Amino acid sequence: MAVLTITVEPDELLGLTALGQLDTSAFGAEADAASVASALMHERLAARLDELGLPWAPSPEAVAGRAAGAAAAGEAASQGALRKLIRDERVKKYGTTVLVVAALVALWGGYVQKWQWTGFPANDQLWDWLHLLLLPVVFGTLPIWIQHSDHMSRARRGVYALVIMAFAAFVVAGYLSPLPWTGFPGNTLWSWFELIVLPAALISVRAWPAAGRSLRVHEKGVIAFLAVGWIVTLIGGYAWRWSWTGYQGNTLWDWLQLLLLPLVFPTILLPALLKWVSGNAAERAEKEAEEAKKRPAPVAAAE
Repeated sequence: MAVLTITVEPDELLGLTALGQLDTSAFGAEADAASVASALMHERLAARLDELGLPWAPSPEAVAGRAAGAAAAGEAASQGALRKLIRDERVKKYGTTVLVVAALVALWGGYVQKWQWTGFPANDQLWDWLHLLLLPVVFGTLPIWIQHSDHMSRARRGVYALVIMAFAAFVVAGYLSPLPWTGFPGNTLWSWFELIVLPAALISVRAWPAAGRSLRVHEKGVIAFLAVGWIVTLIGGYAWRWSWTGYQGNTLWDWLQLLLLPLVFPTILLPALLKWVSGNAAERAEKEAEEAKKRPAPVAAAE
């Protein structure tokens, strides 16, 4: 038997002694203070363990499992409360209002009052904001277009197409007018590659296989048109010195940095390398799994 020494206050000792002398129905004949304290502790301990879902004298393994379950339940409850708060329409409404007001104040202070801490006065062209906002928009919307475009209404797709065409016309106007506040003059085709074309191509190459759909005829035509247009700009940029392409001065090393690491390596070279190193293990494992599914289930022989 383990020995546990507990120090009690004088008034607690008087109470235990009184219970031992007077409450004979609970403790039998007159009991000493230690016996009363032991009986009370046993009763309260058993009740508390029952509340926690543990048996009497629980093992360390049972306690550890119950603690892990309680932690997981607490985390799930907190996540559920946070999810409920995020989905609350009133929270969305007020949160959006606060963000819009804060953004307007920051814009007013940065561009009108010249608050230098905002960094807005040094980034006062549309090109700067495209660097900030266009890439996240592409990352967020392009996979949806690739995977769920068939479920979008024709009217919605038409509106988006008009927006894209209007933006393209606006970019052309920014160069031809020119409109200095746009920041477009001085930025070449190479700059646009770095800003949007390469990220869009990278997202498309990664999202298309996950969508489980094949290229359609018009989509193949668009890709072929873009490829031919790129080749024409390469010839014009290097052979005919089209300055607007921004290709002059960019060497093969620059093109490798632009295309190889983010696009060609993860989508073409790396899968081929892994296939060669593993001896095509992934495909063989997948093939064996499919053959195992096709095999008839074994029938137990009757005795």
